[in-house]
Order: sequence, then structure tokens, then C-alpha cells
Amino acid sequence: MSRRMSLASTAAGMLAVVALMAGCSSAPLTDAGKILANAQTNLKSLQSVHFHLEAGGQFLMGIEEPQATPTIAPTDTPAPSESANPNACASPAPSASAAASASAAASESPVASASAKASASAAASAAATPCVTPAPTPPPTDTPSPSPSPIASESPSPTPSPIYTAIPVSLKGAQVDGDIDFGNKTAHVVGGLPGVPGLSGELMIVDQYAYLRQYGETQFLTENVAQLTLSPLDASGPSFILQQILGVATDPGVSPVLVGTESEPGGSSYHIRVDFSRSALNSSHSATVIQALPGTGKLDLWITTNGLQLERLEVSTSSPEAGAASVRLVLSNWNGVSLLTPPPVSEIQSVAPPVLTQ
Repeated sequence: MSRRMSLASTAAGMLAVVALMAGCSSAPLTDAGKILANAQTNLKSLQSVHFHLEAGGQFLMGIEEPQATPTIAPTDTPAPSESANPNACASPAPSASAAASASAAASESPVASASAKASASAAASAAATPCVTPAPTPPPTDTPSPSPSPIASESPSPTPSPIYTAIPVSLKGAQVDGDIDFGNKTAHVVGGLPGVPGLSGELMIVDQYAYLRQYGETQFLTENVAQLTLSPLDASGPSFILQQILGVATDPGVSPVLVGTESEPGGSSYHIRVDFSRSALNSSHSATVIQALPGTGKLDLWITTNGLQLERLEVSTSSPEAGAASVRLVLSNWNGVSLLTPPPVSEIQSVAPPVLTQ
């Protein structure tokens, strides 16, 4: 009798535990906004992750046009005219009566004739040679030294805004795989963007060193991380971009829709869809990430039901100016990436020391 009671008590206890566990288990969420808010919170605690990215179509890249430096053309100063020179004066030509007097005197005596000829010659010379009268010199006055004008320092010349030319960049064949460890400041990325020359190959970052090699090369070149133009560990890198994409989904100008629950490689996941346009986005942080993908678009997100972690996202956009583009990103191995180490010494290109000359 006691044994039966013991078995019944054990069974009742087990049923109570099962009922308690069932009661404590969280029910599936139905509010897309709450799912996205939890995914944003969990993304802030992301320490390491493996990712796979692929893209197609094209997007527009703004290339800044060089600005011409303004120059000041010299002004031609006209040469002064002789007729306008106030310092030049000329004696008037001898009158007809004076010439007749000289002719009459010359006919009366040889001496008078010689004197008349000399007078006529002197008059002709005076008429041909201008007389320059120097301008009067004004009395000296005390002129105060001009003080430097503060206008130049207070009102600098306005700098023209840069002009950008939109260049279409093909996304065909774009594919990147890698591991990023934000906590240990390490990363390993392989892949590239064939539409942009020189943006394909392999990159490893360990501590403050970056190791790079192009496709087909066997040796890594070493640089300081600070010299990299783009780094997956930058504050504006993948983590920031993911936050911005989730910001697009939670923008007050759009309405996220919970499509349903689907099976994904990372487990059961909520599928949320957002239809957007640039005019619908009204928060500044959302417009930042969508600038390269103008026009109307669609954003699909898959967030795991167990853990509410972003597992996959797909973005597709189209516009008459840029054409169509699509990007697919898959995240896995959340906070489980192995510690990354530098490449073997045999794969690092050795640099010969500089030759010192006297």
C-alpha cells in the first residue's frame, strides 16, 4: 500500500514539474516590433560571429570631382597718351606776318638776312620740340600707417561644396566569408567585390597587425591596422551596419510584418518583412545605411525564436537611376568563434632591411 502511494506521489510530482515547465516556457511572440527590439539588444552584446555575404545587381558609388582652383587674371593697364600728358607743351608755329618780316629784312641787307634766317631756325626748332613742365611737388604730410583689416581673418572665403558623380558599381559575383572577433580585435575575411579592382583577396587582423594578400598570391603583406582604409573591426564596420539595418526595420515610417515562423540552419526563426522607400524613412540613422541603395526596397529578417538572434537578412532595392541590387547575409556561430592567430611565418613576406649609404 505504501509502495503504491509512493509511486503515485512520484508520478504526481513529475506531472507537476512538467506542468510548471510548460507554464514557464515562453509562448511564441506575435509582435514584430518586440522581436526586432530584442534582436537589437542582443546584437549589442555580440562578441564574435561567422558570416557569409553574397550580392548581385549594382549600386551607385559617389566619386568626388576635383575642384578647380580659382585664379585672378591680370588687368591690362593702358599706356598713357602723349596728348593727355599735362606736362608736355609746344610753342606755337610762327605766324605769316613774322615770316614776311623776316623775308623783307633779308632782302635789305646781308646781315639782316643772316639774322632773319637764325630767328626762323630757332622758331622752327621751338615748334618741333615739346616743353615739359615738371609738376609741382606737394608739401609732405603725415600719413598714418594702415592698420591690418580683420575682415580677412573673420570672414574667410566660402569653400564650395564638393560635387559627386554617381558611378554604377557591379555587385555580380560579390561573395565574402569570414570570422570577426570584436572582443579580441581579430578578424579573418576571404572574398571580394569583382566590380571594384583590388578589392578581392584575403585579410587577417591580429592585434595591431593586418596581413593582406591578393588572389593567386602565396605571401601576406604586413601593415599596421591604423593604415587600413577599411577594417571589419572599425566602429563603422559590420556591427554598426547591422544595427543600422535593424534601425530601418524599426523606423517609425515603416510597418514591419511578421510573416511567420520558419526553419533555418540556425533553428526555428521568426520571419519579418519590411517594405520601405527612402521617403518613408524619417529617422536619420536609418537613412544612413540605405543611401547606397536608393529607390524602393524590401528587407527580410530571420530572427531565432530561441535566443532572438539575427540569423539571416536579405535586402533588395530598385530605382530608375541605380538599377536593382540585392544583398544576402547569414550569421552563425554567435559568440563561438575560435581564437584567431597570425598566419605562419613561411607565408609572411619578408622585407629586406634598407641599405645605408655614406
